[in-house]
Amino acid sequence: MLIVTETPRLLVRTWQESDLQPYGELIGHSNLPQRFSDESPASKPETELWRYQLELDRKGWSRWAVVHKETYRLIGYCGFSSYGKSVELSWRFLPDFRGRGLVLEAAQAVARLGFERFGFQEIISYTAPDNEFAVDVIQTLGMHLDGFEGWSNMTVARYSLESAVSAS
Repeated sequence: MLIVTETPRLLVRTWQESDLQPYGELIGHSNLPQRFSDESPASKPETELWRYQLELDRKGWSRWAVVHKETYRLIGYCGFSSYGKSVELSWRFLPDFRGRGLVLEAAQAVARLGFERFGFQEIISYTAPDNEFAVDVIQTLGMHLDGFEGWSNMTVARYSLESAVSAS
Protein backbone atom coordinates (compact mmCIF):
# COMPACT_ATOMS: atom_id res chain seq x y z
CA MET A 1 0.00 0.00 0.00
CA LEU A 2 1.27 3.42 -0.97
CA ILE A 3 -0.14 6.69 0.37
CA VAL A 4 -0.48 8.93 -2.67
CA THR A 5 -1.49 12.05 -0.77
CA GLU A 6 -3.28 12.98 2.42
CA THR A 7 -5.39 15.74 3.86
CA PRO A 8 -6.18 16.54 7.49
CA ARG A 9 -8.99 13.94 7.48
CA LEU A 10 -8.22 11.61 4.60
CA LEU A 11 -5.64 9.23 3.18
CA VAL A 12 -5.61 8.75 -0.57
CA ARG A 13 -3.79 5.50 -1.25
CA THR A 14 -3.35 2.64 -3.66
CA TRP A 15 -5.79 -0.25 -3.54
CA GLN A 16 -5.16 -3.40 -1.52
CA GLU A 17 -6.79 -6.79 -1.44
CA SER A 18 -8.76 -6.01 1.73
CA ASP A 19 -10.55 -3.23 -0.21
CA LEU A 20 -12.46 -5.70 -2.38
CA GLN A 21 -15.51 -6.06 -0.13
CA PRO A 22 -15.79 -2.39 0.93
CA TYR A 23 -15.33 -1.30 -2.69
CA GLY A 24 -18.09 -3.70 -3.71
CA GLU A 25 -20.40 -2.07 -1.16
CA LEU A 26 -19.44 1.37 -2.50
CA ILE A 27 -20.55 0.46 -6.02
CA GLY A 28 -23.59 -1.57 -4.95
CA HIS A 29 -22.26 -5.13 -4.91
CA SER A 30 -22.20 -7.25 -1.77
CA ASN A 31 -21.32 -10.80 -0.73
CA LEU A 32 -17.91 -10.71 -2.35
CA PRO A 33 -14.96 -12.92 -1.48
CA GLN A 34 -12.35 -11.52 0.90
CA ARG A 35 -9.55 -12.14 -1.60
CA PHE A 36 -8.81 -11.56 -5.25
CA SER A 37 -9.27 -14.48 -7.62
CA ASP A 38 -6.12 -16.34 -8.59
CA GLU A 39 -6.44 -16.13 -12.37
CA SER A 40 -8.93 -13.53 -13.59
CA PRO A 41 -11.40 -11.15 -11.97
CA ALA A 42 -14.51 -12.91 -10.71
CA SER A 43 -16.77 -9.88 -10.18
CA LYS A 44 -17.36 -6.32 -11.37
CA PRO A 45 -15.66 -4.80 -8.29
CA GLU A 46 -12.62 -7.01 -8.76
CA THR A 47 -12.48 -6.18 -12.48
CA GLU A 48 -12.53 -2.46 -11.70
CA LEU A 49 -9.80 -2.73 -9.07
CA TRP A 50 -7.64 -4.70 -11.51
CA ARG A 51 -8.25 -2.00 -14.13
CA TYR A 52 -7.25 0.76 -11.69
CA GLN A 53 -4.03 -1.12 -10.94
CA LEU A 54 -3.29 -1.54 -14.66
CA GLU A 55 -3.80 2.21 -15.20
CA LEU A 56 -1.50 2.92 -12.27
CA ASP A 57 1.16 0.58 -13.64
CA ARG A 58 0.94 2.09 -17.14
CA LYS A 59 0.43 5.77 -16.42
CA GLY A 60 1.44 6.33 -12.81
CA TRP A 61 -2.06 7.52 -11.90
CA SER A 62 -5.56 6.12 -11.62
CA ARG A 63 -8.49 6.19 -9.24
CA TRP A 64 -7.31 5.69 -5.68
CA ALA A 65 -8.88 4.49 -2.46
CA VAL A 66 -9.96 7.22 -0.04
CA VAL A 67 -9.74 6.25 3.63
CA HIS A 68 -11.11 8.21 6.58
CA LYS A 69 -8.18 8.75 8.99
CA GLU A 70 -10.33 8.61 12.10
CA THR A 71 -11.65 5.11 11.39
CA TYR A 72 -9.28 3.83 8.66
CA ARG A 73 -12.40 2.85 6.77
CA LEU A 74 -12.56 2.92 2.97
CA ILE A 75 -15.17 5.61 2.27
CA GLY A 76 -14.76 6.16 -1.45
CA TYR A 77 -12.45 6.69 -4.35
CA CYS A 78 -11.07 9.72 -6.12
CA GLY A 79 -8.72 9.94 -9.04
CA PHE A 80 -8.14 10.11 -12.75
CA SER A 81 -9.08 8.18 -15.84
CA SER A 82 -8.35 8.76 -19.50
CA TYR A 83 -11.18 10.16 -21.56
CA GLY A 84 -9.96 10.46 -25.12
CA LYS A 85 -7.07 12.93 -25.03
CA SER A 86 -8.33 14.36 -21.75
CA VAL A 87 -7.88 13.35 -18.14
CA GLU A 88 -11.07 13.09 -16.11
CA LEU A 89 -11.26 13.59 -12.35
CA SER A 90 -14.00 11.54 -10.74
CA TRP A 91 -15.03 10.37 -7.30
CA ARG A 92 -17.56 8.26 -5.50
CA PHE A 93 -18.19 8.21 -1.76
CA LEU A 94 -20.42 6.27 0.59
CA PRO A 95 -23.61 8.27 1.30
CA ASP A 96 -22.81 8.58 5.03
CA PHE A 97 -19.65 10.52 4.19
CA ARG A 98 -21.15 13.04 1.77
CA GLY A 99 -22.07 16.53 2.90
CA ARG A 100 -19.12 16.85 5.30
CA GLY A 101 -16.65 18.45 2.93
CA LEU A 102 -14.74 15.17 2.53
CA VAL A 103 -15.45 14.81 -1.19
CA LEU A 104 -14.20 18.34 -1.86
CA GLU A 105 -11.17 17.74 0.39
CA ALA A 106 -10.21 14.63 -1.60
CA ALA A 107 -10.95 16.21 -4.99
CA GLN A 108 -8.85 19.30 -4.21
CA ALA A 109 -5.89 17.19 -3.06
CA VAL A 110 -6.09 14.88 -6.08
CA ALA A 111 -6.52 17.75 -8.58
CA ARG A 112 -3.46 19.46 -7.08
CA LEU A 113 -1.56 16.18 -7.50
CA GLY A 114 -2.60 16.04 -11.15
CA PHE A 115 -1.22 19.47 -11.88
CA GLU A 116 1.87 19.43 -9.65
CA ARG A 117 3.09 15.82 -9.79
CA PHE A 118 1.72 14.55 -13.11
CA GLY A 119 1.93 17.81 -15.06
CA PHE A 120 -1.62 17.79 -16.42
CA GLN A 121 -2.47 20.92 -18.37
CA GLU A 122 -6.22 20.43 -17.94
CA ILE A 123 -8.53 18.25 -15.87
CA ILE A 124 -12.16 17.63 -16.83
CA SER A 125 -15.18 16.26 -14.98
CA TYR A 126 -18.59 15.15 -16.13
CA THR A 127 -21.86 15.12 -14.23
CA ALA A 128 -25.58 15.09 -14.79
CA PRO A 129 -26.68 18.75 -14.86
CA ASP A 130 -29.22 18.11 -12.10
CA ASN A 131 -26.67 16.50 -9.72
CA GLU A 132 -26.44 19.54 -7.46
CA PHE A 133 -23.95 17.90 -5.09
CA ALA A 134 -21.45 17.11 -7.87
CA VAL A 135 -21.96 20.48 -9.56
CA ASP A 136 -21.22 22.22 -6.24
CA VAL A 137 -17.99 20.23 -5.78
CA ILE A 138 -16.95 20.85 -9.39
CA GLN A 139 -17.61 24.59 -9.20
CA THR A 140 -15.88 24.91 -5.83
CA LEU A 141 -12.83 23.28 -7.44
CA GLY A 142 -12.88 26.22 -9.85
CA MET A 143 -13.99 24.25 -12.89
CA HIS A 144 -15.91 25.99 -15.65
CA LEU A 145 -18.77 24.64 -17.73
CA ASP A 146 -17.58 23.81 -21.25
CA GLY A 147 -20.84 22.49 -22.61
CA PHE A 148 -23.06 19.44 -22.74
CA GLU A 149 -22.60 16.01 -24.30
CA GLY A 150 -24.92 13.13 -24.94
CA TRP A 151 -24.03 9.90 -23.15
CA SER A 152 -26.16 6.88 -23.89
CA ASN A 153 -29.63 8.02 -22.85
CA MET A 154 -28.73 11.19 -20.95
CA THR A 155 -27.07 14.55 -21.32
CA VAL A 156 -24.08 15.36 -19.14
CA ALA A 157 -22.31 18.62 -18.39
CA ARG A 158 -18.58 18.82 -19.15
CA TYR A 159 -16.46 20.98 -16.85
CA SER A 160 -12.77 21.78 -17.08
CA LEU A 161 -9.99 23.28 -15.03
CA GLU A 162 -6.67 24.44 -16.48
CA SER A 163 -3.39 24.28 -14.65
CA ALA A 164 -2.27 27.66 -13.31
CA VAL A 165 0.93 27.21 -15.36
CA SER A 166 -0.88 26.66 -18.68
CA ALA A 167 -3.40 29.43 -17.95
CA SER A 168 -0.67 32.06 -17.60
